[in-house]
Amino acid sequence: MGRRDVLKVMQRIQKHANNFYSTHILDDVQRVSDNVAILNHGKLVAIAAIEELLAGSRGTIYSVVIEGDAGAAQERVRSQAWVADIEVMTEDGETTWQVAVTDEAAAKDQLLRLVMSDEHITVTHFGQKTYELEEIFMNIVEGDAHG
Repeated sequence: MGRRDVLKVMQRIQKHANNFYSTHILDDVQRVSDNVAILNHGKLVAIAAIEELLAGSRGTIYSVVIEGDAGAAQERVRSQAWVADIEVMTEDGETTWQVAVTDEAAAKDQLLRLVMSDEHITVTHFGQKTYELEEIFMNIVEGDAHG
């Protein structure tokens, strides 16, 4: 109850004042923060607007879940100039693509049409990948540990 009440107060005064706080509860940070600084063992490893962090380091990524033989559709999508990479995972008869794009407008307009033009597959899920702050935090801290 106390945590919820503190978050409500922080959201109310957010419009009128700068709040500086430290927490390990990243869901709370994502709910009430405009800017985030990430420390790793006392060292500043990232500072950015929350929207910038949540956009992800790989840029815009679309998730496409497909049933059926997706080989031809994958090649058709991969050949587009605005497709930077396709990560493919297959499990239980479903294929999931994580499609990294360089032109979000082109992807929004063309990606689903390209995939669905193949009558041998069924799209069961399509959408732009969203990130949670915890995932971004782990990527930054693990990258800092290796770099």
